Amino acid sequence: MAPLEPSVGLAIMLILTSAGVWGEEFSELPPDTPQSHGKTLSRKSLNYPLGKEEEPKCDIGEYLHPNKTHCCMRCHAGTYLVGHCRSRKEVPDCKVCPNGTYTDVHNTVPKCFRCSQCGPKNQITVSECTRKQNTVCGCRDKEYLSGRSCKKCSLCLNGTIVQQCEKDRDSICHCHSGFFLERSNCYPCNSCNTETCQEPCKKVIPVHTVVSPEPDLLICLISLVAFGIGIPVVLLAVRWIKSIHKNGPSHIFYSCVSVQQPTKEQIPEAMNNGIKTAVFPVEYTQKETLTVTGVEVPVSKATDSQELPDCVGPAGKAQLPSNPDVLYTVVDHVPPYRWKEFVRRLGLSDYEIEQIEMEQRRVRDAHYEMLKQWRLKKGRGATVECISCVLNQMELSGCSEAIQEALPRRP
Repeated sequence: MAPLEPSVGLAIMLILTSAGVWGEEFSELPPDTPQSHGKTLSRKSLNYPLGKEEEPKCDIGEYLHPNKTHCCMRCHAGTYLVGHCRSRKEVPDCKVCPNGTYTDVHNTVPKCFRCSQCGPKNQITVSECTRKQNTVCGCRDKEYLSGRSCKKCSLCLNGTIVQQCEKDRDSICHCHSGFFLERSNCYPCNSCNTETCQEPCKKVIPVHTVVSPEPDLLICLISLVAFGIGIPVVLLAVRWIKSIHKNGPSHIFYSCVSVQQPTKEQIPEAMNNGIKTAVFPVEYTQKETLTVTGVEVPVSKATDSQELPDCVGPAGKAQLPSNPDVLYTVVDHVPPYRWKEFVRRLGLSDYEIEQIEMEQRRVRDAHYEMLKQWRLKKGRGATVECISCVLNQMELSGCSEAIQEALPRRP
């Protein structure tokens, strides 16, 4: 075979050299770099075609100009924006808020906000409005803000305060046994008429399992109960009879409305059909006759020199003062379980008693209001003498004496 000609060998070498150069150029380009008409496109030109540039990033306290070409500083609190800045090196045109308006943060608002007015429902102004702060409204002491009105803090009557009242929250209460919580107040379970209060009230109702006793045990129990009740009854009867013999039934003759000092006189003994008449102390203010077991006995006119009845004492004619300390003194010396009987005897009706009990949830305050109502109702007739006589009629002479000793001496 004849050797290749020099021209053919030279052509092959040129072809191989050209292929190597093109391979190096293509290997230098990233695999994901696109090309267009022989020109390499950059990432920036891909993200922002048609020659658009990336938007500048603004720092805290700046905002992007509406043209999105540069950032401007925000206006300070107490000012508002009038004109944008021309470049990042310049400041925007900001003006001070006029009176009655404010801005409380850095802003770009074209107009300041109007100052608020405190609500008319018991609100008070804590601090006035300034250019940098709105009006601050609040409530008085022992009140809290609910919406735009102030309400009194709950006292948690018939319960205890778990958390004290704050400026925007009422007291948190925990009710005593036998009471339920409704609108931050404790009400007795006997007034429960909704499903919400039935659950807490069920906890205070004890449930006992009743077991039928055996016949012999039942007889023993009945005997013990009869014996236990009979002895105190006999002792009380003996004591009552002794008190009648000692003091006599004079307490039924004491007058609670007499304007003159009563008199004690003894009725002479007389015999009628073999029955001896008793001796009674009698009150009267003018000459009259008294019939005792068929015998008419003349009674003379009372004199001012004689003493007051034992149930009245030296303060008998004194009108009950309106001082709360005096009224609470009377309230504290009358047994609570006999209070309704006491005020009924004084002259209060059941309607008045129930009305006061509904208005006053606390027992002691209700008793105080009843005594106050009786004093207003009777006027000058509401005297210490009336209270003493009623207590003696209720066989509470010890309470009457304690009240007279506790009351301040009046000239």
